[in-house]
Amino acid sequence: MRDEELGDDGRQRVKAAITAAWDRGAPVYDRIPRHGILHDDERRAWRRLVAAVLGDATHSEMPRRAVLDVGTGTGTLALLAAELGHDVVAIDLSEAMILAARRKSIESGIAVDWRIGDAEEPPVPEASFDAVVSRHLVWTLPDPGLAAGAWRARLRPGGLVAVIDGTYPRRPLPLRLLAAAATHVVGNEDDDEHEYPAEIDARLPLLEQRSPEAMMAVLRRAGFERVRARSLGEIDRVERAHLGLLQRAADGWRRYLLVGRAPRA
Repeated sequence: MRDEELGDDGRQRVKAAITAAWDRGAPVYDRIPRHGILHDDERRAWRRLVAAVLGDATHSEMPRRAVLDVGTGTGTLALLAAELGHDVVAIDLSEAMILAARRKSIESGIAVDWRIGDAEEPPVPEASFDAVVSRHLVWTLPDPGLAAGAWRARLRPGGLVAVIDGTYPRRPLPLRLLAAAATHVVGNEDDDEHEYPAEIDARLPLLEQRSPEAMMAVLRRAGFERVRARSLGEIDRVERAHLGLLQRAADGWRRYLLVGRAPRA
């Protein structure tokens, strides 16, 4: 069922359930492996990635960009982008997530403009950003197409979109059985804090992606050009190195980066 078939009341119920889940999960999010940045080598890997995507504006020859971080969560991308010298506005529907991000901003002394807002309808002017970025967001969007269209509208001509999310590639049956057993043994109560009810899962078209292709198609339909994908093998390798043996067996998630450009015309 599409959002327009749900009606405004149904759509708001879906958004309210999603927001409530992330409000519950905010206090523990940053301590969950592969969610928060828990180790110095992870932080260095993420900083290198953000610098490669946006450029390091702390060097005089690199431009300072206006960046919109949609679905910022606890602010990982926003803080790294601001640390690299960019002007960042970061939005999230969850007030608890924004409060957690703001605390990190105060503790680090890194300035970000934090706002409550919907990633599918960002409350910012159109054609006012050089880049729109997201991390771990698109799987939780009820309407990725609506979001992608809104992101394109907020970009200046030629502006960059950069999406970081993850896939669950299909593995051979023996590995799937091992992963299921390991998941049962290891568990993670913190992960449960942001789980959705089954009826909400059914509303999320990118909940369990097998490849980046579906999101690439969403970006192209929204009018983005030069859309391309690559795996984030360094991030996966560094983060998985800190997992125990059973955690690695249970972890079938692999990150990707998608980038595209708003038309220049």
